[in-house]
Amino acid sequence: HLDSWHSSPGGSDNADGVASTLEAMRIMKALDLQPRRTIMLALWGGEEEGLLGSREWVRRHLAGEENAQAREDFYVYLNNDPGYGKILGWYMEENAVMKPVFDAWLEPLKDMGAVKNVMEPMGSTDHVSFIRAGVPAFNAIQNYEDYDVRTHHTNMDFWERVTEEDLKQAAIVLAAFAYQAAMWEGEIPSNPVETR
Repeated sequence: HLDSWHSSPGGSDNADGVASTLEAMRIMKALDLQPRRTIMLALWGGEEEGLLGSREWVRRHLAGEENAQAREDFYVYLNNDPGYGKILGWYMEENAVMKPVFDAWLEPLKDMGAVKNVMEPMGSTDHVSFIRAGVPAFNAIQNYEDYDVRTHHTNMDFWERVTEEDLKQAAIVLAAFAYQAAMWEGEIPSNPVETR
């Protein structure tokens, strides 16, 4: 999502996520990949004010009886927030069926620092809008050290908090997971919503 505050442009929340996601799309385009499914990029506004951008998009395009087919056709949503730096893996949002699949997709990326997927959910960011609508959605795990106490929504959240190498790694992990999901023949079940 696009996020900035009066005291800083939001380098680690979430300009780094926007940059790495754009780069992931560029990588897939440069490789001339031909996925089985369409891969879309979304940059939300209003995340800090109640997930306004993602929630409204879901309301218009996925929620309700009139969007039942669109919801059925929507395969998976991958989110890149919160934290900064390398993508370490994914919050599986208590989706036990997908954990071994994501573990297999993560395996070739371990030498780059993508080392773990965890069953726990991560709340308070845009993927929650999709989970509430019954669409499978997952959030990246990133570095959280000093995030809430040093950079998040402070006058220190500038680009010097983000490294080019971390952005490159995050872009590669995002591209790999988006492509794997777009090519996978299995069904991705919805996440449990009891904790939302």
